This record gives sequence, structure tokens and C-alpha cells, in this order.
Amino acid sequence: MRKNYFLLTAVALLMSVQIIFAQNRSAIDVNQVLVVSGGAFSNPDDFVTVGTYKPKDGSNTEFNTIFNQSVQSAVVYNHYLYVAAQDSIVAYDIDTYERVAITFAHGVNQLAATENKLIASFWYPNTGDFVKIYNRGDLTEQAVISDISDEAAGIAIYEDKAYVAVPGGWAATTGKLAVINLEDNSFVEEIDLGSEGAGINNIYVYEENDNHYLVTVNKTPWGGTAGYITKIDLADMSFVSTIVSVTLGKGVGFENDGATLYALINGGIGSIKVTDVIVSDTVIVAAPAMSIAGAAYDKVHMQFYVTTTDYASVGEGTIYSMDGVATGNFDAGIAAEAVAIDYRDFESVNETFASDAFAFFPNPTSGQVMIANPDRLAVEQIAVSDLTGRVVMTEDVSATSQLIVDLSGLNNGMYLVSVIGKGKVFTTKVVKQ
Repeated sequence: MRKNYFLLTAVALLMSVQIIFAQNRSAIDVNQVLVVSGGAFSNPDDFVTVGTYKPKDGSNTEFNTIFNQSVQSAVVYNHYLYVAAQDSIVAYDIDTYERVAITFAHGVNQLAATENKLIASFWYPNTGDFVKIYNRGDLTEQAVISDISDEAAGIAIYEDKAYVAVPGGWAATTGKLAVINLEDNSFVEEIDLGSEGAGINNIYVYEENDNHYLVTVNKTPWGGTAGYITKIDLADMSFVSTIVSVTLGKGVGFENDGATLYALINGGIGSIKVTDVIVSDTVIVAAPAMSIAGAAYDKVHMQFYVTTTDYASVGEGTIYSMDGVATGNFDAGIAAEAVAIDYRDFESVNETFASDAFAFFPNPTSGQVMIANPDRLAVEQIAVSDLTGRVVMTEDVSATSQLIVDLSGLNNGMYLVSVIGKGKVFTTKVVKQ
């Protein structure tokens, strides 16, 4: 009797989660793309501009000027945009487009944000204090991390720590990884990645077989023909660096479900499977006629926002599909080296489809689930969530008699799979095993 009681309780809890999820289903989508341009390098009166592109209506709006000559980084966090521009960090409310804070930050490079903090790395012309931590609200300085040995670049946040790439100056022949405790803003350690870590730039966090890793993009040195990818096990900080025989530039984005890294490869955009560190596609987006200044991966629609420039007089913004086809354009100014995507959780689904509208099979599954749609109902998206309601995967679809969702990239367990369309949702549980 006791076992049956707990079983009934678990079933009731799952049913209540499903009902709440169906009634309050929120859809993750792209609200806007923020584009920050450094202007023409040869024109001292062409300053940094900040603008927005709205994919839903194709509108472009320039909303602020920063009176500096270059931009290094832009990140979006919780309705705010943070821009690193030469000697300043600027914060914007991206609902009202008002500038809400600014601080002097000479030689600022890359940015990363948490709920309360903004972490900034620094490079030339600084000779010390290569990481600083600011209050995210008003950009007041909270801490200076003076123990980091050389110029710093990309930053990744995992749990209560910041992991900072330390490539050093242009003549450096090794790369390092600095670890900072964000609970007390203290320096933890600096790990020497050796010569294979030279050019370390972007850092991503991903999960593989219930273990968590860092993946670093170590750019090809000037005149070289290969770069390195370093995987660092966060359990013990052990690492392995693997050569990739392509000209490797900065990272563009990371897809955790498929453990896929998107990066600048041979002047265009390609992909690397990080489980075994194999270049899976050297040409997703072919190298354009002009240089790629900035790029961002849209994980919802699986496409790329790419800016190109000659750094003197011309700049373009192009949207590319996953098969490398240009599907749209946006305003980019000249030398738009920072592109950031503003994702929003839109409360847009309030009604449910009929209980027999869709059928899911096989269930349980080890990979793909077929979703029968016999009435060919209008379907726009499939979303997969865990039992806490956290969305772990979304896929845009079109109405067909049979839909497919691939769960092979997820850990084993129970998920809620929702079929969404025209303001309605149908949700059922699916077991991945």
C-alpha cells in the first residue's frame, strides 16, 4: 500500500506539472539582435554606434553613439545590453533603449554577466589588472583581480566561478586559463595550457555524459594553418588539447545538445564536434568577399547573424541558414565587431489542442519520436522541457501529417514534449532511455 501511495503521488505531481505547463506555456524566441559597430577605422569622427534589428518585422534602429573608435564585446543579460568599447563599458536598458550606466575601463576586452556582477577582461595597453568585476546594476567597480599574469580575453561562467582566457600579448607562445571565485571575488588559480593553448580566446561550458567541461577556442597564430581546441574537465581541471587542421578564428556559438561548436574556419563559419574534437563541417557559411567582423549563432532558429566589412567604407549584415543560404539582411554599419542576441520568454500559449490531436511513438525512445498529426493541424514549434519546466530544446516546424523530434542529444530521463501552434499547445510526457 505504501508503494502505491507514493506511485499515485508521483503520477499526480507529474499530471499537475503537465497541466501548469500547458496552461502557462512560454515560448523562447528572438526579440531583437543588438549590433554594435566601430565605424570606419580611418575616420576619427566615425564613432561607435549601437543599434537593434527586430526579426519579427525586419526593422532596424540605431539608438545610441559611444564616442570611441572601436568595439570589443557586447553581451545581453536580463533585458540589458553591456558594451565594451575601447575605454568604456556602457549599459543599456534594451526595452527603452536608454543608456543607464557608463564607467571608464581603459583597454577593456571581453564581458560576461551574472545576476549581480559584470566581469570584464582587459588587454593592451594595460600591463596589469587584467580582470575587473563590476556591479551589474550601476557598473561600480567591486574588485580588481591583480593575480592574472597577462592580457585576458573570453570569459565563461559556471556555478560560482568565472573562467578567463589568458592568451597574453601578440608575441605570447603559450596560453593560460584563470579561475576566479565569484562568491568572494578572489583569484583561485591560473592553469598553464602550454604552447597548444596559445591564442586561447573563447570559452564555452558543456555537459557530456553527466560531466561538465570547458571548451576553449585557441585561434590559429598569424601565418599558421592550424589551431587547437582544449577540453578541460571541471571535476579535476585536467585538460586535453587537440589540433584542428584549419585556420581557426574566434568562436561564434555553441549548441550544447549536439556538443557542436561554431567558429570562424578558413575565413567563413564551420562546425566542430567537441565530443571527439572533429571538424564536422568546414563550410557552413562560405568565406565572404569582405572580412567577417562579427557573428552570432541563433540557437532558436538555428541560423547565423554575420557582419562583414572592409573596415574603411563598407559594412553589411547578413542572415544565413544552417545550409549557408543568405535568407535576409540587417543594418550593420562599418566594422560591426559585436553582435548579441536578445532572447525572450514570450507568454503566448493559453489554450490546448484536443486530447487526441497528436500521437507520439515510440515512447519510451532512445532517439527520435514521431508525432502523428492526422488532422494536419497548424504547428509552429516543438519544445522539450524537463520536469522543472526548464526548456532544453526547441525546434521550429511546419504543419505536416507527421512531425519528428530528436531526443538523442539529451540525457536519459522523463521530458515534457509540447506541440505548439496558433496560440494552442499539446503536451505529453516522453521517456528517453
